[in-house]
Amino acid sequence: MAETAELNIAQKMAIESPVAWAEVNCIKLQAGIWDLTNRPYLIEPMNWSMMQRDGKAPRRMCAMKGTQAGWTETLVNEIFHGLIHGHYPMGVLYLFPTTDEVREFSKSRFGPLITANPTAIGKFVKNTDTTSLKRIGDAWLYLRGATLNTHMEIGGKESGKLRSIPADKLVFDELDLMDEDAVGIARGRLGNSEIKQEVYVSNPTTPDRGIATMFAKSDQRHWFRYCKCGAWTCAELSFPDLVRQDEDGKGYIACSKCGKPVGLSPGEWVPAERDNSSYMWGYRWSQLSSVTNDPYEILQEYQDPPNGNLANIMRMRLGMPFVYSEDKLSVGQVLSCCGDTPQLNSHSGPCAMGVDVRRHKNVVIGIRSGRDRFKVLRVARITDWDDIARMAARFNVKSCVVDIRPYEDAAREFQRKNKFKTWLCEYNESTVSGSMYNDKLGIVKVNRTEVMDATHRLVASERQLELPSNCPEVKQFAIECCSVAKVEEVNKRTKQTIFRYHKLDSAPDDYRHALNYFYLAASGGKVPVIGAARRNTRQTHAKNNYARC
Repeated sequence: MAETAELNIAQKMAIESPVAWAEVNCIKLQAGIWDLTNRPYLIEPMNWSMMQRDGKAPRRMCAMKGTQAGWTETLVNEIFHGLIHGHYPMGVLYLFPTTDEVREFSKSRFGPLITANPTAIGKFVKNTDTTSLKRIGDAWLYLRGATLNTHMEIGGKESGKLRSIPADKLVFDELDLMDEDAVGIARGRLGNSEIKQEVYVSNPTTPDRGIATMFAKSDQRHWFRYCKCGAWTCAELSFPDLVRQDEDGKGYIACSKCGKPVGLSPGEWVPAERDNSSYMWGYRWSQLSSVTNDPYEILQEYQDPPNGNLANIMRMRLGMPFVYSEDKLSVGQVLSCCGDTPQLNSHSGPCAMGVDVRRHKNVVIGIRSGRDRFKVLRVARITDWDDIARMAARFNVKSCVVDIRPYEDAAREFQRKNKFKTWLCEYNESTVSGSMYNDKLGIVKVNRTEVMDATHRLVASERQLELPSNCPEVKQFAIECCSVAKVEEVNKRTKQTIFRYHKLDSAPDDYRHALNYFYLAASGGKVPVIGAARRNTRQTHAKNNYARC
């Protein structure tokens, strides 16, 4: 009788607690039976959804982590538990950076988990025919890619793939590799839910982007280990000071008080910003808190990074965002390009113009002041296309490059109506080198990373760019030029290392792209160099007007 009662209690607990459910059902993973003995840091995050239902936790959770943490298995098991037991009646939307990762994840994670657990999971899965859609219990699990491009999966012409999806829970896996607009669109799928759970998980890339931004908004939890001497130690916050090596050469984390080795358990998550706990619980985890990784090896790699790649150690091992100073401009660098001439209202030209298109347009107008030197005469944010045309006339613009999206029809109309030469720019990662101008179609295709590198060099290394004197609009230009950073990535399918510029969350990047387009419009002989004899930067308006910029 007592054993039966205990079994009933365990089964009731399993209905509410994902951790208890996994233990009672001995859930099998590819590496063996689900066991959190060596991963005690996963217990609280896995039961977060249960605590949220009980009103003890907020509806948002994020994890900024190194690799090999076990977070993905934790999320997958919690989702299966929630769908099977009816905790998410409107379903769960699980987002990946691309559709390739959707297929890989469905095949490598969901399929084997269903097959290995026919009683606990398999019998509740009613539809396994499609990669991106699973019916589990009485609700649906949607697996989608979060890529915004010319063939949009979310938003734009193909937004129907997401528009009809209702959900109680959103999971953003590898948030830093997703388009910021896609994340915002996906949140709209929670509109009719009373639960509205949001989960953000990612290896960090750069500061002020993705998971680093989310973690900054959270209560910033770190794993603290308890020592018998009564002290609490956090390996992540104390790194590298408390990493030691024993007589056998094995690394360990030393107690902050007594210096003896301190293990992962007992331990607990401690928030650094408790005032944020009602908004989001945030977890930072590193391989220092992994029983399968030697802390001393991590320390050695930190001090002498393999192939000199400190970024990988910081992001993948230590779970910290990182960017090399040479891969991101600073506001000071941009403003150091300012000259003594205020923003002009007109110029005899011939000038080049770049236009980045959103609901408002960011415009950069200038001249070629040397073979590889450029002088910006005016930067402005303008709403109306006709106002841009009038400004182009005042500056005698002869060459213009305009962002082709997101308003291609309006951009083509602008191109058609104006007499100066205008190309519509299309970033294309497959364009290996150089810019491909098609005069017949009025299109220029350029490798995005290549042109971003070019404008980065204008500011950072060769000082080939002169800007108007500092004023509020030029300051905004500088801020937006600095809101991108270059990040090394490895293509999961081809294993090829590539570099891409990612937008940071700190500010828009519209002026940076307008600068790119100006560079394309001005370079390659599209406008002649205005030398000392021909240069005419004489003001054609009263000085007190430039502050309006």
